[in-house]
Amino acid sequence: MSRRLIAYVHVDGVAYGPDDRIPAAALRKIGDHAFADADDQDDSGDGSGGDVEAPPRSGRGSGVEAWRAFAEQHDVEVAAAASREDIIAACEAADVVEREE
Repeated sequence: MSRRLIAYVHVDGVAYGPDDRIPAAALRKIGDHAFADADDQDDSGDGSGGDVEAPPRSGRGSGVEAWRAFAEQHDVEVAAAASREDIIAACEAADVVEREE
């Protein structure tokens, strides 16, 4: 998870807690005040806390490795041989990023 709540919050009738995976649509409705500071989020010391923005879907920085790293940071499982499109689809299915129309 890239951001950790400091308490339970309710979004559209659903409760989310500090250890829950929060869909992208719900994340946009939760104010920054409900999340722990980046320094407080990661007890492991590896610096992976904080809000991680999704890579672009085209152009510079949109390669398979950028998307693989993003998926990994959000605990989205993808096959080793997955294409960039497969990884994006997995991230969409996990509600880590919005589906493009």
